[in-house]
Amino acid sequence: MARKKVTTKPATKKAVTKTAKKAVAKRVTKKRAGRLAKATAKKTLAKKSAVVESGQTIIKARAQLGKALEKEVAQLDKGVTRLKAQLEKATAQQQAQRAKKAAATKMADEKGTQAAKNQASRARAALQAAGAKVKELRNQMKAAKEALANAKAPQKKYAAEEKVLAKFEKDWAKATSPKPKRRVKRRTRKPAAAPIEVPSNETEAAPAPVAEEK
Repeated sequence: MARKKVTTKPATKKAVTKTAKKAVAKRVTKKRAGRLAKATAKKTLAKKSAVVESGQTIIKARAQLGKALEKEVAQLDKGVTRLKAQLEKATAQQQAQRAKKAAATKMADEKGTQAAKNQASRARAALQAAGAKVKELRNQMKAAKEALANAKAPQKKYAAEEKVLAKFEKDWAKATSPKPKRRVKRRTRKPAAAPIEVPSNETEAAPAPVAEEK
């Protein structure tokens, strides 16, 4: 009898397409999951970066404030020094004009001439001008010293704040730094001392014989 040939049906086109679609869907799902993870990581990093950036902005602003306060105090201090020199010079000129006025007045009283009287009048006017200049410089000096004191107050406050912040940062770093593990020292026990044997009466040594007197 002739054997019947067993024929295997080839895989249908529909089954192949279904398998390919599943593989593609699996790859797409992996890609989407990867993208989602990356996006989440970026958002988290952006949030952290915003917080860090805010902290750095505050630190920079405080540094700029310190420099501005220092610059303002230095400028006002220079202004006070300059006015002090001008006031000393104006005071010396006032003293000189006072001496000239006294000499001119004395000469006018002695001579009584019109020229001497005119000289005394000019000396008196010069003394008044010198006095007005001294008064103006004194007012400017007073205002400059007040402005300098008002500028020094916030600078002192800033310096005190920086000192406190520096101490806090130092203490915080010390508190949050990982502490080294303490090594536990194991105590070695000393061996117990051997018990002392007390000899019994029977085993006691006999007393040494006493020598007889001759």
